[in-house]
Amino acid sequence: MTQDLMYQEEIRQAVRRAYAEIPTGGGEPVTRRSYAADELSLVPPGAVNWALGVGNPVRDAGLAPGQTVLDVGCGAGIDTILAAHRVGLTGRAIGLDMLEEMCERSRAHALQAGVDRWTEFRNGEMEAIPLDDASVDVVVSNGVVNLSARKSRTVAEIFRVLRPGGRICIADLTVDEDLPSPVLQSTAAWAGCIAGALTRPVLDRKLAKAGFVDIQIGQPTPFGLAEAALYPLFDAELIETMRRLLPPDRHEHVAAAVLVTGRRPTG
Repeated sequence: MTQDLMYQEEIRQAVRRAYAEIPTGGGEPVTRRSYAADELSLVPPGAVNWALGVGNPVRDAGLAPGQTVLDVGCGAGIDTILAAHRVGLTGRAIGLDMLEEMCERSRAHALQAGVDRWTEFRNGEMEAIPLDDASVDVVVSNGVVNLSARKSRTVAEIFRVLRPGGRICIADLTVDEDLPSPVLQSTAAWAGCIAGALTRPVLDRKLAKAGFVDIQIGQPTPFGLAEAALYPLFDAELIETMRRLLPPDRHEHVAAAVLVTGRRPTG
């Protein structure tokens, strides 16, 4: 297992440091990969500048007015803000992030977007979500679950906070085969969600074991070295290491971005 290559606490601290130290996110080159212009028009430029996601989980989350939605690993707030627009004044959008400075950015961006009255941002970890059991209707996440060295615990926590019948819509990276050890041991690769990426069958099994049903893993979108270079979490040394150690036919498909949906049973 990749998590055996680094202790869990070391991974957590390394990821925390990596996100705390970057001066900005991937900006428009990253958001253009996943969001339509009309979606981005609802988001302040500051949130766009801090974009670090790998997909668009809100679009396919099936959100409706009045629902409560949790964005696990909200970053600077893009998906929380988009979710808030969909659930409206009668709903509630909650962003969770391990860094208080990210929560502060999200609060400012939500205010600028005009959705601050029905949004809130909590500093906490996805392995111990600071919410009551069965308290949210939908959980979204974007390039975050892979950051955890305790994914089974994270998935169990997401299941716990969902109401019966509640849904998940998660965007993240998966891999088809193991990456070289120098990549798996790289802090930058963990922060960039590649070192912690699972294969699609393993991800499916973890979700099913947690209790989710109707699990669907969407069509994969290749994530190669060119895509990695858009994110400040991937430093030049890591990209060069991957270029050197991976066969040329994997340079355009180091991993794949997928959208994962599922449901907590009603019974």
